[in-house]
Amino acid sequence: MEINMSQKSSTTVLVKNSIKKVVDPLKDGLQSINRVYEALIGEDVDSFSGQCRNYSFIREQIVETEQSLQKSEQASNSGLKSLDENIEILTRDEGIFEREKRSTQQTLDNLKTEQESNNKLLKQSEDSVEVARSHLRSARDTLQKQKERKSTAGIVTGVGAGLFLIPVVGWIAGSAMVIGGAVGLVEASDAVRVAEQEERRSESEVNRYSSKVSEYNSKISQTKSNISQKNDQIEQIRKKIQKVKEQRAAVAEFQSNVRKAVHILSGRVSVVECQTRRFIYLEPVMKVMENLMKAAGDIGGSQLLSDEDVPKLLNTMRENNRKLAAICNSSNNLEDERYC
Repeated sequence: MEINMSQKSSTTVLVKNSIKKVVDPLKDGLQSINRVYEALIGEDVDSFSGQCRNYSFIREQIVETEQSLQKSEQASNSGLKSLDENIEILTRDEGIFEREKRSTQQTLDNLKTEQESNNKLLKQSEDSVEVARSHLRSARDTLQKQKERKSTAGIVTGVGAGLFLIPVVGWIAGSAMVIGGAVGLVEASDAVRVAEQEERRSESEVNRYSSKVSEYNSKISQTKSNISQKNDQIEQIRKKIQKVKEQRAAVAEFQSNVRKAVHILSGRVSVVECQTRRFIYLEPVMKVMENLMKAAGDIGGSQLLSDEDVPKLLNTMRENNRKLAAICNSSNNLEDERYC
């Protein structure tokens, strides 16, 4: 099983797509919160009722913020499901590679066992060649001696023919020498032929097992390479699983913070009716939003914060929060002076 390049990038694409779906409504929510801050910082307050004249606008923006964050939370929930599915697929692939590795390891063990047998048979064949060559040398030596005996017997026979009147005993001895030499020569020639055949057969066995040993060495080397590749693939998948799990944890934290922000904003809508410039209740929203953005920044290595609009919105929120806090403190000081 090979890892397709599209498979390798699927997780990255998934996370990027999920982040976009989360960030777009999140930015809408941040913009709405900034509009609420700007409305509260303004001077549009009824001097008799003490109520913001643009109350409807403020309430509308808070509702829009709540809805935007709910969309962001829903998108993160969908992202969690996708990441869970991705983890499941990667875990399944890891199991497949593990099984393939075990099977390949078993193949390697079998090849090594067969190679041990091949090496033993090769050694035996090489020993047989040495024995066959020793027999061949001995047979050739014997043949050479028989040829020399035949040559000697021929001389004796020639002498015997010239001395026809030699006693019968001498004639019989010469003939026996000739016949015996001829028989020995035939036997020695046969022995040489058999020894040569044995040598060729043994050499053929050596060549056969040498080829087999070489073939199995190649198979073993390739199998080891396959196991090494499986190990690399398994390690790659494990790292990918760990990365996706970390991304999932970051998305889960992000989702939790979004829910907190939605809960706080839901409670703020009803409070707006009786609040004026002292809309201090947005301060916990600001704190939760900062925590939310910290968690969001952890997804995919600050991929959310890489959106240049997000830092700008956050900086604007912090500045508006500072201005609103200063106005609230100023109003509190005026009231304190009134009672002095």
